[in-house]
Amino acid sequence: MMQVMASGASRAISGTFRARLRDARGRWAVCRASPLIDGSDDDKAYAVVLEPTTGDQLVSLLLVAYGLTARERDVCREVMAGHSTMDIAGRLFISANTVQDHLKSVFSKVGVRSRGELVARLRPEP
Repeated sequence: MMQVMASGASRAISGTFRARLRDARGRWAVCRASPLIDGSDDDKAYAVVLEPTTGDQLVSLLLVAYGLTARERDVCREVMAGHSTMDIAGRLFISANTVQDHLKSVFSKVGVRSRGELVARLRPEP
């Protein structure tokens, strides 16, 4: 695992490698690796940090994992914030019908039938 992290960090444009993983209890964590010193790839030292995922990071991960488009992810975030269809339409500069179309697609991809189910499925565990 350490070699994978170091290899990812050395190949990344930013020099930092980031990955999400699950622990034995099924909780998500973020793992980051960055080089500590300059030198050849053979003698670089790396710092590796493991930290629990925040709620926002987990929601973003789930939205991508369900294969939602960027606009569908925007609509989901608005729904999770408790906004109505009309509010979402105004905030995203789209029609209410377009919001409903996005929601139908999201419900199908996520496997839910209502906004309440959607929020429950996407909300991180306390």
